[in-house]
Amino acid sequence: MLNIDFTGAAADNSAQAQPTEVVRVIDVIMDDTHPMYKDLGETLSLNSILYRPISDSVDLTEEGDKEYTGQAFPLDPNIKTIPLKNETVLLVRGPNRNFSNSGERDVAYYVSMVSLFNHPHINAYPVFDDPGSEVNIGEGIDFIDSNAPLQAFPGDTIIEGRLGQSIRLSGGMSEKNPFTNEDNKNQPFLFISNGLTNTNQNENGFEPILEDIDKDPSSIYLTSDHTIPLTLANKKRDSYDNKPDEPSKYKGNQVLVNAGRLVFNAKKDDILLSSINSVGINSKTLNLDGKDFVCLDAEKIYLGSRARSGQGIAKQPVLKGHEVERYLQSLIDIITIMSNSMTVASNGGGPIASINTAGSNATAQLKSIRSLINPTGKSNLKSLKTFVE
Repeated sequence: MLNIDFTGAAADNSAQAQPTEVVRVIDVIMDDTHPMYKDLGETLSLNSILYRPISDSVDLTEEGDKEYTGQAFPLDPNIKTIPLKNETVLLVRGPNRNFSNSGERDVAYYVSMVSLFNHPHINAYPVFDDPGSEVNIGEGIDFIDSNAPLQAFPGDTIIEGRLGQSIRLSGGMSEKNPFTNEDNKNQPFLFISNGLTNTNQNENGFEPILEDIDKDPSSIYLTSDHTIPLTLANKKRDSYDNKPDEPSKYKGNQVLVNAGRLVFNAKKDDILLSSINSVGINSKTLNLDGKDFVCLDAEKIYLGSRARSGQGIAKQPVLKGHEVERYLQSLIDIITIMSNSMTVASNGGGPIASINTAGSNATAQLKSIRSLINPTGKSNLKSLKTFVE
């Protein structure tokens, strides 16, 4: 419905207009594909609306859906909510861009949409002559019956998008607030949700709902003295003696991030994780890839939960490669001396053939084994990638 040939009247933003008024949105200039983009200011026209007063009779003809009487621009340059076709907005009047020839009411600016249905999704003005007809809201966004507004708590500041995005700044206590009671009343919390899963709403999507950190697509919760019922994706904590509290049991100041996937990327410097107690990482697989090296350091490093929990000889220490090979070298040298002696062994009357042969064979094998070790450098028995102190 946006790519249309406007034949409406020229914009009337004269100083004689009312200082404030409520008007119907006929169209919105979103980008350079709009047919009137060049005629109405090019980049200066972006996000502006074409409107007509709601007091005008509703023309249900094809042309009537296109006629407008004025153009209005967003008042706030930094925070905008772009209205949809047939929504109503509050206009105020202000100066134009030519300050040398500008009156106080030369240009119309829209402040906000009128909350006609007290709903964050769509507040399009219905057609008077046929209240049951579908309201044209233009292209790019659809009616979603399941979208519902958030249930507000006392003193809340809430920002709600049309498609279930929300930011809640809260802390007041009410029967509808499951996060606040007499113990933490007036303690602030902040919820950011991108997409709300509407599990307890009526069919028309008007019954207020609450955020659900488990079911909403992605969320960030910041608390000060609250318990959040987050269900962990993996609860394995076998490496702990004293497991930390799960989020659903912990009460205090914390930040919880929950989504289908989390990506932390530092494109210029480091990612640092620091905790006064522990850093718990658990998953189906745990993969660490280092380009230069991977270094683990602690008073003790345990590989496996039994290595940590075992007592006495159940705690199996790792052997050090160079030291083990020095030990093996000494042992091989001792045995080599013995095998050399066996090759010349006699019983006073002559050689002992079996012992001489065994000694000769052992000497040859020990020489081969000796070539496998190198107590001062690389060898076939020692890893080229993993090192211990």
